[in-house]
Amino acid sequence: MEARVRRRSRQSVAKPTINAVAERAQVAISTVSRVLNGGPASDAMRERVERAIRELGYSPSVAAQSLVSRRTGCLGLAVNSTEGPWFSQVISGVEETLARTRYSLLLASMRLHKSYNPAAVAAWIQEHRVDGLIFVRYSERQRALFASAARAGLPVVLLAPDADTAADYIARSDNVEAGWLVAEHLAKLGHRRIAFAGGPESSYDTQCRLQGLEQGLREFGVEQGLSDRWFGTSYYSDSGAAFAERFVQVPEADRPTAVVLGSDLMALGFLGAMMRHSIHVPRQVSVVGFDGIPEGDLLWPRLTTVVQSTRAMAASACRALLDRLQNPTQTQLAVEQFPVELLARDSTAPPHQT
Repeated sequence: MEARVRRRSRQSVAKPTINAVAERAQVAISTVSRVLNGGPASDAMRERVERAIRELGYSPSVAAQSLVSRRTGCLGLAVNSTEGPWFSQVISGVEETLARTRYSLLLASMRLHKSYNPAAVAAWIQEHRVDGLIFVRYSERQRALFASAARAGLPVVLLAPDADTAADYIARSDNVEAGWLVAEHLAKLGHRRIAFAGGPESSYDTQCRLQGLEQGLREFGVEQGLSDRWFGTSYYSDSGAAFAERFVQVPEADRPTAVVLGSDLMALGFLGAMMRHSIHVPRQVSVVGFDGIPEGDLLWPRLTTVVQSTRAMAASACRALLDRLQNPTQTQLAVEQFPVELLARDSTAPPHQT
């Protein structure tokens, strides 16, 4: 009698199955699987499944799922560098998307200690450690990695790439529009001597922003266009400071009255140099950046910038990768361009009349 009681007790605490979740939610097992793996599902359907999971106390076995599906349950996020506030917005967008899935995230920076080393990402691909890859600011340097992923059958999506390739999904900002918005803002303030200090000349973003800026200046009657064009070695603050040293060598009467920097970090480096040289912003020079990082609102003068939808882009790229994993036979490529917005703050003003 006692043995039978123990046997019934063991049976009563048996773990609920995915079939039980599907039955409780009144959906197909494939729908439960999609919800668990972050695939496409309506909000109402997702809520039904998640409620059934909570009520039953269902906890899927990741190890068992991996054996059946031959997947690792991990996605790879490959970046050039994890430094800087722009990247923190990227990681937030990806993490928020994965929070409702069973996927984990592997992160690799391919530029450590100022040297390029893609070995970690190469190992992910060769040893099948990830089910898919998100490349952030993909460049020509990563073509070999991309080809290796393609041979391994790994889906790849690109976020703000600096080189074009046939990825499953590409998310980028409308950088031509970003440059045009800056041109409109500065031209309407009355600036006619405007300098552009971009990121690396090979950068896709830099070239698109320059294109939009020049188009806008022509449209708004600045016929002479840019008074100076310069390209830094990176998008970091040291490049902005390097352009500042070039700027101060120009006689004051001939200096640009406005400077457009390739990123907010470059603009902050330029602003710091202006303070060291006792050049007032914006009375003596107006300054504009790109990206919309939070730090631009913390210093004085607060930085005028073009805001990117960085977090939304990262979340969209992650969702696209999850969708591709749910639909491996899907072959349609997609490029999504995200809107930008000019945020005018205190670092720009009409040129000072001497």
